[in-house]
Amino acid sequence: MPRSEAIGPQSPGTAAATVAVPEWQGRVSPVFDVAGTLVLVRAAMDGQEDSRQTGSLGNASAHERARRLRELGVDVLVCGAISRPLEALVGAEGIRVVANICGPVDEVVAAFHNGTLDDGRFAMPGCCRRRQRGPNRCRRGRGL
Repeated sequence: MPRSEAIGPQSPGTAAATVAVPEWQGRVSPVFDVAGTLVLVRAAMDGQEDSRQTGSLGNASAHERARRLRELGVDVLVCGAISRPLEALVGAEGIRVVANICGPVDEVVAAFHNGTLDDGRFAMPGCCRRRQRGPNRCRRGRGL
């Protein structure tokens, strides 16, 4: 998806989706690789939240984390930083990764479903999305 498009559901209004957000003290966990808690939000076709669950990832390895996301039926992972190897493992499970996101979990989930997650206030500090626009400016810009 080109950078100029809003970050949100692949095709708004066409399918239900399960979004996973690693959580730490009510905010998006800064690094998914070591996050202990995961918030799962299932949205209906109209984008309204159907259900919300919280689960533990514990000290799972990278392979276990990717497999766990698949087992939970996750369609999209919205996270802070993520290592390239783990991002590749999650992607290989067919899960879309939206990385370098920060902020309160509730606001991030709402922004994702509204297609406004590309608002600079959700970009992690130091992330190039805060100060630069355009293709190929950020290694994480691939999925945006």
